[in-house]
Parts: sequence; structure tokens; C-alpha cells
Amino acid sequence: MGEGATRKSKRWAELEQRILDERERGRCFAARGRYDVRLLRRHIAHGLIVEPFPRLFVMNDCWRTLRPDARHLHIVRALAARDPDMVFCSHSAALVHGLPVSYRLLDQVHCLTNPAAPTKSRGMLRRHGMVPHAVTSVDGIRVISLVEAAVDSMVSAPFADALAVADGLLRKLDISRDVLQFIVEELAGSRHGVATARRAAAWADGRAESGGESIARAVMIEAGMSPSDIQPAFSDPVEPWREVRPDFCFLLKDGSAALGELDGLDKYDDPELTQGRSTTEVLARERQRESHLTLLDMPVVRFSMHDVLTPGRLVYLLSVGGVTPSTLAPGDYRATGDGRPRQ
Repeated sequence: MGEGATRKSKRWAELEQRILDERERGRCFAARGRYDVRLLRRHIAHGLIVEPFPRLFVMNDCWRTLRPDARHLHIVRALAARDPDMVFCSHSAALVHGLPVSYRLLDQVHCLTNPAAPTKSRGMLRRHGMVPHAVTSVDGIRVISLVEAAVDSMVSAPFADALAVADGLLRKLDISRDVLQFIVEELAGSRHGVATARRAAAWADGRAESGGESIARAVMIEAGMSPSDIQPAFSDPVEPWREVRPDFCFLLKDGSAALGELDGLDKYDDPELTQGRSTTEVLARERQRESHLTLLDMPVVRFSMHDVLTPGRLVYLLSVGGVTPSTLAPGDYRATGDGRPRQ
């Protein structure tokens, strides 16, 4: 009895170290033997570890700190390490390529299966019987190409989430809206969901700086309140030699204008947006920018992602700022750019 307990304790210590080692690689630990799986699952009850995907384990304290996109990548990396021949597609591949995939789409892992001898989807693993145009490798993970992953995600997503991916692709490739529309027709012309992908491509704009901004804009479009411009440049009232850029601008029929600002967490933890600055520095800079925006003598409607995702909330907040379908001037942001990201 004592000797068996010692062996189990030693084995647990070994497994714990391997879990920690895999965490350093940004992935879950993939247990292989049934004995190890049983031993690890015993520790789930104690709150030490979690099993976010069958036979994949990670320390609970680490898992709690990860955002949904990072959690998904931890699972994908572990599966790729366990099965190097696995090819990921749809939302999983789009995320691996660095596109902004909505958290709502990350409840399943998407991979390819052989169309001639398909393997059924099971649980959190969704298998797709498609023949990709190309397969590439990103950080050791086999995925369908960036462009095909984007379209594959767009055809199976709601409009708002498809628009986020479409905007992200324009930013990543520095291509125009017209080129994206051509790509969608070439890769998804007859696929189920192509209507949503076409609509997302028609409204896409790489000037949006985050997936959250894209989703907010989609809510505005659905409500008949599309912004007149995205990230427009104004002379800073305090420092005229600088530019200040709100997220959205709405031109009204009476000749006035209102601004829209998404208070998103991306501004504080996205490396591309923080540019090496600390959270404190980014917060201070953002507060300064907001104070300067208020001096432009235009109403500034600020909203969070919670407001965006709560039905009717964003429309209400914009209406308080004077923005409604009946007050908006004709035209929308597509007249101010071809969709290419702002330089």
C-alpha cells in the first residue's frame, strides 16, 4: 500500500512537471496512457488541473488567466503536437493565422477529414470533409492557407463575426475590398453561407483596428446606422501638430457630427496596439486621447463590448448622442476608402 502510494506520488510529480513544461510551450499536456489519464482526472476534483479537451490537461491557475482565444490555441497546439498530420481549418485555422475570431466561434476545434473516408465529428472536435487548395504550416501547426481559412470562417459565421474576420484579412494582406469580394466568389461561390460571406466582404474595411470595432460596426449596419467614416483624422485641439482619431464618425443631416468610441480591452493588451508600452502608459495615453476628443465639440458616445453584445443597447446609446437612422446623412464609410488599412 505504502509503496504503491509512493509510486503514484512520484508519477504525479512527473506529470505535473510535464504539464508545466507544456505550458511554457503555450499548449496543454496531451496524456496518452489510460493510467495517466485516470491519475490526472483524480486531481481535477482537487482543483489543481482542468481537462478542457478530452485527454488534454493544464494547470487550473494558468487556465483561469487565459482569454478564450489563447485557450483555443493551447488546445490546437497540443493536438498538433500529438498528431503532426492533423490539418486545421475554419475558425481554428483563422485564429492560428492571427485573424480576429470572435470568442463565440471558439467552442469547437475544426480540422479536416478525408472526404473519401470521413471520420465523424465528436464532442468538441468538428471534422470537415473538404479538399483544401493549399496546406501550410504556422509555428508547426498544419493549417489551410490564410485566405482559404478566412473564407472558410466567414461562410460559417454570423454576419458580425464574419465581418471581423474580413476586416482582419484586409489588414493582414493590405488588400482592397474589391479584391476580397473576388476571393470570396472564387473560394465560396457555391458554398452554404456564401451570402453572409459576400455581405461581409462588401462591408469590410481594414481601417478597423480590432475585431471588437468590426463587431460594433456590424451591429450599427444591421440597425441602419452605418458610420459615415472609420478612424477619421482630426487635428488635435490641444496639440494641433498631431492627429486624433476616433473609432467612428457619424455625419448628421443637420450638418453636425457625432463620434463613437469602443472602450475595448484590446487597447491595453494587444501588442500591435500597445507598441511595447506598459498597461499604465497605455491607460494614461488613452485617457489623454479621450479628453482631447471631447474638445472637438462633437458628442462622443462611448460604449463597451458588453454594450455591443447586449441587444438594443448600442443603438440606444447612439440615439442618446443624436445618431438614428432618420438623423444620419446619406452615405457610409465605404465612400471614404477602398477598405485598405490606414497607413
